Amino acid sequence: MEAIKNFAKSTIVTLAILSIGLFYTVLVAIGMLVKSLYKGKDYWYIKDRTLPPLILQDPAWGRHSHVSLKSVKIHYVENGDCSKPLMLFVHGFPEFWFSWRHQLKHFAKDYWVVAIDMRGYGDSDKPSKVSDYKAKMIEKDVADVVKALQKDRCILVGHDWGGIICWGVAANYPEIVEKLIILNAPHPSTFKKKMESSIKQFLKSWYCFCFTIPYVPEIYFRTQDLEVFRDMFENKLTEDELEAYKYNWGRKGAFTPPINYYRNAMHASDILNPVKYPIITSPTRIIWGENDLALDIELPYLAKSHVKNLDIQIVPGASHFVQSDQPDKVNELIEKFVGL
Repeated sequence: MEAIKNFAKSTIVTLAILSIGLFYTVLVAIGMLVKSLYKGKDYWYIKDRTLPPLILQDPAWGRHSHVSLKSVKIHYVENGDCSKPLMLFVHGFPEFWFSWRHQLKHFAKDYWVVAIDMRGYGDSDKPSKVSDYKAKMIEKDVADVVKALQKDRCILVGHDWGGIICWGVAANYPEIVEKLIILNAPHPSTFKKKMESSIKQFLKSWYCFCFTIPYVPEIYFRTQDLEVFRDMFENKLTEDELEAYKYNWGRKGAFTPPINYYRNAMHASDILNPVKYPIITSPTRIIWGENDLALDIELPYLAKSHVKNLDIQIVPGASHFVQSDQPDKVNELIEKFVGL
C-alpha cells in the first residue's frame, strides 16, 4: 500500500511539474515565433566562432589546465603560486571559469587560485545522460579536485549553481573546507521551502519548470546570436567579455548538460525526498547582490539554521552576477573574511 501511495505522489508531482513547464514553454515558444516573424532569418542566425577570442587567452587570468578525476576530466584556470593555500572558485549558470576573471587576477598574490569548469560546462567533460548531473556527483567532483590538486583544504567560493554545490561540499566534506563563501546561491533546503511557501519566489523560478522540457530552452538561448547574455548581464559586459560568453556557449550542445542540472533538481523523487544536509561547521560568508531578479532577498537569511557560523553581506545595487557587477566590492568582502 505504501508503495502505491508513493507511486501516486510521484506521478502527481511529475505531472504538475511537466504541466507548469509546458505552460511556460508554450509562452516562450510563442515569444520566439513572434520575434522571428518580426526579425526574420536574423533571429535564428548564429555566428561561426571557431577560435576562442583573445580575452579568453589573456595570461592575466592565469594558466589553463585539466585534472582527470575518476569519471570526468575537469578543465580549470589557475593563477598564483601552487605552494600557497588553495582558493577554489565554482561558477554558476550560464557561466564558466571566466566569471571569476576578476578574482583570479586579484587573489593570485596571496593564494593559489583555481577556477574550474564544472562537469558539462566549458572545456570540461560532458557526460551524455541527464542522471550524470545530480548534485551529489558534482559535489564529489569538487571534493576530488581539491585532492587531485594535492591540497587538504581550501577556501571554497561558489556562485549560483556553483554555490548550491559548494553548500553541499561544505556539509558533506567539511574536512576540506577551511572557509566557505557563497555568492547569490540559496542553501538547497531553504530554496525548496521558499518555493513552496512564496508565490513571489515561485514565479521568479519559472525558468526551472521550463528547463524540464527538452529542446526548447536550448533553442531559446541560441536565438539572435546568443544575445540573451547581453540581457542577462544587464548590458554590463564589455563587447569582448560578451564575445567570450558567446564563444563558450555557442559551441554545439553547450546548453544541454548545464540545463540537465535543473532537470535533475526538478525530478519528482528529489522533490519528494529532499537531501538532508548536515549543519555546516566551516565559517561561512554569504555575499548577496541586492537586485537579484531570480532569487528573493530573504533567502540568505534563511540559511542561518543550517550554518553554525554565518555572516551575511548584502551588496547594494548589484545584480545576481555580483562578482562581475561589483568585483572590487566582492574582492574586498572576500579579503576581510579570509583575513587578508
